[in-house]
Amino acid sequence: MPSAGRGRLVVVAYQKLQKRLKYASGPGQKGKEPLVVHVEPDASDAWRLEEVVQLIKAGGVGVIPTDTLPAIVCDLHNKDAVLRLYGVKEMDARKPLSILCPSLSTISTYTTGFPTTASANWFNVARRLLPGPYTFVLPATKNLPSQCIDFMSGKNIHRKSVGVRMPADPVCQALLDGVGGALLCTSVHVPEVLSPDTEVPDCGSILEAYGSKGIDFVVDVGRRVVVESSVVDFTSGDPEVLREGQGDVSAFE
Repeated sequence: MPSAGRGRLVVVAYQKLQKRLKYASGPGQKGKEPLVVHVEPDASDAWRLEEVVQLIKAGGVGVIPTDTLPAIVCDLHNKDAVLRLYGVKEMDARKPLSILCPSLSTISTYTTGFPTTASANWFNVARRLLPGPYTFVLPATKNLPSQCIDFMSGKNIHRKSVGVRMPADPVCQALLDGVGGALLCTSVHVPEVLSPDTEVPDCGSILEAYGSKGIDFVVDVGRRVVVESSVVDFTSGDPEVLREGQGDVSAFE
């Protein structure tokens, strides 16, 4: 159980973050209604996403669909946008987040890639499964931006590993292609206990939860059932399944 002193430090750090956010550049302004864009799940009307793409490039923070849970996203390289994302979700600065990648080559930019071990060439395995509902934890390269771990002091560290996702979702893929790179991401809040018919929070619920916290946009594709990604850790070489979700993990066991 965390101590009262530690709890106070977290509160003070969050208050410090809010002050920094007040002067951060970017589109987000609390009190301003987020842009809501309704698109077909197959992205047949992907042209509607252009304004969202421009918002992300300008430092916007918002919610997009993936092949699992909707994600709150921002430009991986925009420090002000990253601060705002942490503020929207009210997360501890030390919590590492995953990245959404448009391609395998983008994954290789920010990580050392999938290892080859006595068991298998894991790149070939991953290539067969991606795009798909997986989060792969891989050793990070220096191309991954440093993470601010203390909002009070602004202290940064280089992350040794990062979770990478390449979702099999046409709308998410269209956005990643439009932005032309990776996005930092964190899933929206959902019930801790999920059932097979638990639905993804609808657009109204997302706006109620995050609209007043400064998000700039919500991309809505209609009703979906909640599923989680399968998480596989490669940081020690051979894979370790950390969570079995939507993706088949039999190849890693």
